[in-house]
Amino acid sequence: MTLDFSTLDENSIYKLISNTVTPRPIAWISTEHNGITNLAPFSYFIPLSSKPPMLIVSIGTKEDDSPKDTLANFLKGSKVTINFVSKELKNAMSQSATSLSYEQSEFEAFGIKGIKTLKDYPLMVEETQAALFCTFVKTLPIEGSETTPCLLHIDHAFYQDALIDASLHVKLENVGRVGGKFLINGEIIS
Repeated sequence: MTLDFSTLDENSIYKLISNTVTPRPIAWISTEHNGITNLAPFSYFIPLSSKPPMLIVSIGTKEDDSPKDTLANFLKGSKVTINFVSKELKNAMSQSATSLSYEQSEFEAFGIKGIKTLKDYPLMVEETQAALFCTFVKTLPIEGSETTPCLLHIDHAFYQDALIDASLHVKLENVGRVGGKFLINGEIIS
């Protein structure tokens, strides 16, 4: 079957792309503003380049068409901590997708433990197995899109010691999202 994307609605295209470009881990992103640390998951997330180390995360809008808190914080200069989600963190990550006011921290609202790993970067989820510490570079607006691709530069990375060897081989079992299901290594977990 060959599908012409010009004849499909946005939701159908999203379902096709998000179910085809897999596995795609969830970027559980923490950002800061006015001393408040926000935490939100994003599934449109992919590496772009190794030199320089760059990635893209696409962020939608709130129901009132205003920027989601994460994008608003990017635009205000917040550094970025991308936490990777293990099976043990899946429920907390799902809770953090709940829409809260801009002045509420998902860490506090849902009892998610955070740790300050690097001075100039937002909290890292304490139990994450891996995290990337990034600087927002710019948005890459796409005319007619309801999402805003954001280019991030990877400055530092964290890995639990048992998950990385001397040759820098990393063994993670990240939770990914395919359609409405979560999976690890191709196996659906919910």
